[in-house]
Amino acid sequence: MIKKFPGYQVITIFFVLSISLLSGCATTPSRENLAAPDTIEPLNRSFYKFNDALDRAILKPVAETYADVTPQVIRTGVTNFFDNLSYLNVVLNTLLQGKFYEFFSDIARFLANSTLGIGGLFDVATGMGFTAHEEDFGQTLALWGFSSGSYL
Repeated sequence: MIKKFPGYQVITIFFVLSISLLSGCATTPSRENLAAPDTIEPLNRSFYKFNDALDRAILKPVAETYADVTPQVIRTGVTNFFDNLSYLNVVLNTLLQGKFYEFFSDIARFLANSTLGIGGLFDVATGMGFTAHEEDFGQTLALWGFSSGSYL
């Protein structure tokens, strides 16, 4: 949230104009500056084919049947439960990135949803003012100076 102080409109206009001018300088990379080729592309393609066939044959029909027979309130609770469980990944990566204020906010969000939200079935933390952050291990590695590599 932007705190209003004298002259904040001038700073906002200056910031927007600066970004607009700098984005005009963007160029496309030359062939020499492109990322290295994916060394495990054949493996990725075979995994993709397997996963795509599995999805079409089994997972998609099961998911569609689940959506047809399960009430929305139960589906929302199940989604909230797994979102809360996977939020531990965000908590860890926020800590590894050194974002301590967000880390403590994320811990509070997880604990609020795990306890008051009955194991994460309900998202009570958003109503309490704990916003969800999106951090992942790729961002953590980038912050630590690792360059991108082969994708698995």
